[in-house]
Amino acid sequence: MSRAKRPNIVSVEPARGYVLRVRWRDHGEDIVDLAELIAAKRALAALKKPKIFAKARPGEHGWTVRWGGNIELDADYLYRLARYQAKESLRPEAFRNWRAKHGLSQAKAAAALGVSDRMVKYYEDGSHMIPKTVMLACRGYDALRSAA
Repeated sequence: MSRAKRPNIVSVEPARGYVLRVRWRDHGEDIVDLAELIAAKRALAALKKPKIFAKARPGEHGWTVRWGGNIELDADYLYRLARYQAKESLRPEAFRNWRAKHGLSQAKAAAALGVSDRMVKYYEDGSHMIPKTVMLACRGYDALRSAA
């Protein structure tokens, strides 16, 4: 999370179906569905048990969510997942697919979106979250291309 304040967890409330209600120090509140992640990651298998999932709490200094034992998820990861689920950001693979669909090099994609070549690389490798403005610019580019 580059220059913006890193997400910091104030409180966590487990809900039905592997959902967490996460309240952030400076970023409001999100509902994060962990069902897919829990199903896909063997290390999280214990969370399939409702009694264990219900033990979610903020970790030390709010930088993680902990369930006891060795199970925890990073606040940055949860914040990104919340943005993806809320359709407020693109996943890196979706951004790469968008660029490939239009046959754009990284440099041409950067020019089309009004960002630097370096940021396109960061978006594609996942080291920087794709902001909503860039996601909307991609949609606008799609609309202009389909109207032509």
